[in-house]
Amino acid sequence: MRTSSIVSTALLLVLAGLVQAQDGFILECPAGHTDVMKYFVMDQARRTNKFMKGRPNSLYTEVFPDRDFAARGHWLWLKSATGHGFDVKVFDEGHVYMRATELTWTDNTSFKRFVKDLPISERCVPEGKAGPEIKVEDTRYDYYSSCKPYKLSKLGTAVNDLDAPALMDVGGNVGQAWTRVLHYHYNCDEQFRNCSDEEQFYLANGFGLWQWKHYRHGALMKSTLMNEIEAGNATGKLPCEDSYR
Repeated sequence: MRTSSIVSTALLLVLAGLVQAQDGFILECPAGHTDVMKYFVMDQARRTNKFMKGRPNSLYTEVFPDRDFAARGHWLWLKSATGHGFDVKVFDEGHVYMRATELTWTDNTSFKRFVKDLPISERCVPEGKAGPEIKVEDTRYDYYSSCKPYKLSKLGTAVNDLDAPALMDVGGNVGQAWTRVLHYHYNCDEQFRNCSDEEQFYLANGFGLWQWKHYRHGALMKSTLMNEIEAGNATGKLPCEDSYR
């Protein structure tokens, strides 16, 4: 990670505070900054009984602890009601991180997990402005099968950028929403350049992820659009603690 990013994060941690809520502490960002979690995940009022229906998959959001928003915790993006297909993200006072993702959609005991949680955004970002760039050297991850690791791999280096919020037409029954786009570049060289892969996460305030795109060498490889908010909850659970703990 860049030294400037470490310094700015340390300063924000000094300024950020914890506020007592009815069921625990929530993070309060310093003046002029906002908690990026309100973009990453659907808010509590909606996620209690709603999800984002989409093509080719939908998205159910579960946050632990289940409030907006604790200082530390994790959340699940479940890509089906049965829990097949998932991403696990983690948050603390300083950053939001990637932890794990599915390997085989039909088998949620198989997954990939970073050896060290990979930082993708600072937790408190400037209001109305882009978040600072984050460079990550250690992208090692393990392959898991039947809940056990069996192979180690790496994604080169990684560079993460979070755009300033923009009012976008989400479409579906959501309409317009303030959205930040996370650009996750990986398979970069040792100088954090020439990244072969980029994933874009479209994150709407109050709704969370509504669009995802994967580019390789500038060509669009895959995309998902989730812009219909509907009633429902996921019934499936992740069977491997190592995928989320």
